Amino acid sequence: MRKKTEARRQSFVQAAGRLFIEQGFGSVTMEAIAAEAGASKVTLYSYFPGKEALFEAFVVEAGKGGHEALVAAKDEMDPQASLMRVGMSYLELVTRPDVVAISRLIIGEAERQPQLSRIFYENGARHTLLSICSVLGNLMDRGLLRRTEVRKTGLQFKALCAAELVERQLWGLDAVPDIRLREAAVRDAIEVFLPAHLP
Repeated sequence: MRKKTEARRQSFVQAAGRLFIEQGFGSVTMEAIAAEAGASKVTLYSYFPGKEALFEAFVVEAGKGGHEALVAAKDEMDPQASLMRVGMSYLELVTRPDVVAISRLIIGEAERQPQLSRIFYENGARHTLLSICSVLGNLMDRGLLRRTEVRKTGLQFKALCAAELVERQLWGLDAVPDIRLREAAVRDAIEVFLPAHLP
């Protein structure tokens, strides 16, 4: 029996991701994924029990590094600098082309494949929100932000940062926003958010 390798596993995840985005989750077969990765179906099944496990791995891969960058905003001593860092990390994550493609896929498949929404939420969106909340909670614990219900506050800050920027990209109206546009969006968000949440 051949030894499992991370490179082979990644080849299956990437092949599945490409096919899911191009053809939709329901249309893709395990056989097609194996062929796309240049392997046998037997080898594919030795790594993944089915398409849902592959989709989960694809979501996790798309978010790699993003959550760590969000939480790193705790290192900032100043609340404005911390919010700027977490806002920029958030926008950098959610405007990645592969993350946008997954979001579009979820919207298109939500009615036919509701389990995909759950997988995406648990392995992507939920982790993102928890990371933002951990930074805001840290600021509250240090007395730099007013104590509020942290999940609600995290959702508000996230929405202010995304504003029209993420929607327009999701709808295909705009390309990936450059750093200048992302910085402007986060500055605008902080301008609204910070006065309402200072102690």
